[in-house]
Amino acid sequence: MGSTKEYIKDLIRNVKKILPLKDDLDKIIEREYEKAFEILDKHDILKYIENYIENNYGNIKSNYKIEYIKPKLKILDDEHSFKAKYSPTKNKIVFSKGSIRSDIDRQYFLIKYFSYKEDIERLIDRPLKDLGYKEIKDIEYLNNSIDSKILLYPSYINERNKIESIAESITRLVMFHEIWHSIDRYILRKLEKDPTIKNRDYLLTILNDRDNIELRASAFEAIMYYLASGFHKDERGYMAAYFNIPKCREYIEEINMLENYGYKDVGSPYDLGFCYGNIIVAKYRSSLDKNIHKIIDDIIHLNKERAIEVIKYYVYNSDKLLND
Repeated sequence: MGSTKEYIKDLIRNVKKILPLKDDLDKIIEREYEKAFEILDKHDILKYIENYIENNYGNIKSNYKIEYIKPKLKILDDEHSFKAKYSPTKNKIVFSKGSIRSDIDRQYFLIKYFSYKEDIERLIDRPLKDLGYKEIKDIEYLNNSIDSKILLYPSYINERNKIESIAESITRLVMFHEIWHSIDRYILRKLEKDPTIKNRDYLLTILNDRDNIELRASAFEAIMYYLASGFHKDERGYMAAYFNIPKCREYIEEINMLENYGYKDVGSPYDLGFCYGNIIVAKYRSSLDKNIHKIIDDIIHLNKERAIEVIKYYVYNSDKLLND
C-alpha cells in the first residue's frame, strides 16, 4: 500500500484528466494581463502614481522625466520554482504555466476534499444567511496558506468549468503582484535618476529592502484582486477578508512571541502583505474603488514596520473596521 502523500499526489494528478481547461492557459494568462491593465487605466492608478511621484517628491524644474512603461508578457511551458516573476532588467512579467497548473490542481483538490469547509460554513455561510442569502451559489473560497493557518480569498465559480474559474483567480492574483513590482521599478528608477527628489533617502531605503518589495506587492495583489473581481461590492466576497482577520491576529502574536525570545526578521513579507491587504479590503469594502488613490499613497510608503503597525491596530480593534 502506498503512502498517504503518494495517494494525495495521485488525486491531484487525476484532476487534469477529469476536468481539463476548456480555454488553454496561454489565453487565460493573456486575457488576465490585458484585464489587469484595463482596470488600472479605469481607475487612473498608473497615471496617479506618476503624478504623485512628480508632484509630491519631484522638482518641477527637474529635467529627469521618467514615465511608467508597461511590462511585456512572456509565458513559459515548463514548471519552475515560481508561478510568475518580474524581470526589472527586461521589464517583463514571466509566467510559468507548469507552476500555475500545479496550483490550479492544488486549489481544486482543497475545495473538493479539505476540512476547512466547516470553518467557512460557521464563519462565512451562516452570517451571510443571516443577512438574507438563502443559498450561497457560484462562489468558492480558495486557500492562501499562512504557515499552518488558512487564509481565504473568494472566487466566482462557473460550475460548468471550475478549473477555468480557479485558473482565472490564481492568474489575476499573481498578475497584480508582479505588476506592482514593475511599479516599484518605475519609482526606483525615478529615485536613482533624479537627485532633486524630496525624501529620496527614505524611499530608497524602503525600495532597496527585498522584504519590503514583496510585502508591498502582496498588499497590492490582495487589494486589486478584490477591486478587479468586484468582490469589494459583494458581501459574499469581502466576508472572506473578515474571516482572515483572526488568522492574521494569531500570526502577529506568533511574530511578537518570537521577537520576545530574541529572534529577528521574523514574519514572511508575503503573508504580512496579504494580511495588510485584507485589512484594507475589510476597512473600505464597497468604497474600495472610491478610496483607491489614498490606498495607493499608503502602499507607496509601506514597509514592514508600517504594515505590522496597521495590522496590529485593526486586529486588536476590529470594531474600527466597521466605523472608520
